[in-house]
Amino acid sequence: MLRMIFARQVMGRPFVAPPGVPAERIAALRKAFMDTMADKDFLADCEKMKLEVAPVPGEKVEALVKEIYATPPEVAKQAAAALK
Repeated sequence: MLRMIFARQVMGRPFVAPPGVPAERIAALRKAFMDTMADKDFLADCEKMKLEVAPVPGEKVEALVKEIYATPPEVAKQAAAALK
């Protein structure tokens, strides 16, 4: 239940693509994202704007989403009740 509640803290603001995107395109997008997150000029701009940069690899976000969607309905109901 706690994993489900706190999953959004791991993901933050994820980038998504529609179903059916070819695997090589997904790999290219994930690489481009992670390369940007490591770019010194990008990081310098973020620092000037006082933005926190804490990227999470796409593979980890994908695994977390799959895990959350596999949560049993009764656990999801308990999580929803706990957030009220």
